[in-house]
Amino acid sequence: MIYGSGFEMMCEVARYSSFTRAAHALNISGAAVSKQVKLLEQRLGLLLFHRTTRTVTLTEAGKQLVDVLNRGRDEISTLLEELVEGQERPAGKLRVNAPMAFGERFLVGPIADYAHLYPDVVVDVEFEDKRVHLIEEEYDLIIRIGTLKDSGLIARRLCDFPTHICASPTFLERHGTPITLSDLKGLPAVIYTNSSTGLVLNYCDPDGIEGSVNLTPAIYANSIGMLLESTLKGIGFAHLPAIFCGQHLKDGSLIALLPDHTSILDKGLYVIYPDRRYLPMKVRLFIELLEKRLQ
Repeated sequence: MIYGSGFEMMCEVARYSSFTRAAHALNISGAAVSKQVKLLEQRLGLLLFHRTTRTVTLTEAGKQLVDVLNRGRDEISTLLEELVEGQERPAGKLRVNAPMAFGERFLVGPIADYAHLYPDVVVDVEFEDKRVHLIEEEYDLIIRIGTLKDSGLIARRLCDFPTHICASPTFLERHGTPITLSDLKGLPAVIYTNSSTGLVLNYCDPDGIEGSVNLTPAIYANSIGMLLESTLKGIGFAHLPAIFCGQHLKDGSLIALLPDHTSILDKGLYVIYPDRRYLPMKVRLFIELLEKRLQ
């Protein structure tokens, strides 16, 4: 094993997935281990570990480095040159996760353009609506409406994403048209499973007074397409992104409820990634392309 200059400490942290346990094994302080690993990252210009309050895991570069540390100086030098070059040109695999309906409608073009512009990057994209753990599932970035609560992640706003409370005409014929937020209480609602607010709808009235109402679920779904279809069929009212319900509001198949109220829900579209330090060029260029295309 080639040690020194933080490499030994890096390997111990990788072995235990913990700075504290690595420090115990090396019989030194946790602060000393953390300092040496940070100095190593600074010297290499590479992020070697993803650090959150829950986990410490190797980055792609860190995994490759640990894998070759037993093979000799020549291989290590070659790998370090390749990894540092990856900071200067887009290369390697880029793993992306985004919501299904949004991704299929708005991201297929930008992602295809990116793959065409940077052929040395292998893009691995997954469109799905389930909740994912960015670091544990080894994504380079994920795209979400609203920020995530995961500690330690960076959320960069790409654009605004307005929403409307909607219902079908048949639904309103059966239940009447709500005039105030409290009128929604007890009415059947179409609920997005992955909503950060759960069964609570938070809004401001025209006077700027904040209010909330507990929702009564008629159906749960983790797909925007399913939410929209359920709302159109009159199963319940729903809180929907404008880009998916806008045309239906125009043609009258959906009616906007409480249009003079304002959602308190975060209406931004975000790209979320582990760390802004030593951001690989493949990730930075992908984010820049999205910012230009989605504004």
